[in-house]
Amino acid sequence: MRLLNKGGLALLTTNAVAETAGVSIGTLYQYFPNKDAILDALADREMAAVSARVIAATASPTEGAPRERIARIVRAVTSGYGDRRRVHRLVIERSLAQGANRLGPMLAQLNALLTSDDRPSGAAAPGPMSPAEAFVLTHAFTGVMRAMILRAGEDGPAEAEIEEALARLVLGYVGSGAER
Repeated sequence: MRLLNKGGLALLTTNAVAETAGVSIGTLYQYFPNKDAILDALADREMAAVSARVIAATASPTEGAPRERIARIVRAVTSGYGDRRRVHRLVIERSLAQGANRLGPMLAQLNALLTSDDRPSGAAAPGPMSPAEAFVLTHAFTGVMRAMILRAGEDGPAEAEIEEALARLVLGYVGSGAER
């Protein structure tokens, strides 16, 4: 991650990784046969961490309004990036280019949570969603989050504005019974 942050993909070589990690190139090759394997491992790790944060933010009981839960979910995605947004953009771009479905397990968990009768208190939707509704909502939400992460530079709306727009999208989608 430090090498990617410092110089992008051009600086990420197996020799540089071995040197930065303080191991021999032979030792590195025992675990990672090439640069692609390193990038795949980084993508897997980052997506697993994001997924864990999103599921925790979604499933945890809350006393607050649905809008607060949505804000926590957005922050669960963006908080891990901090000042390393460039690194995460590179890792996600790589993951998307490889056609990997690293979001699949998280989306399956979210869909199960949204369609369950046993949902946390304070859920945005007044009742369980149909599988089609959960599919549309989770993919709309993740699509916006992906676009927000992948945008180069600071062009476009601020994260707070995106967060507010996502809250309106979700609350508008789930309809009556949701706090606005």
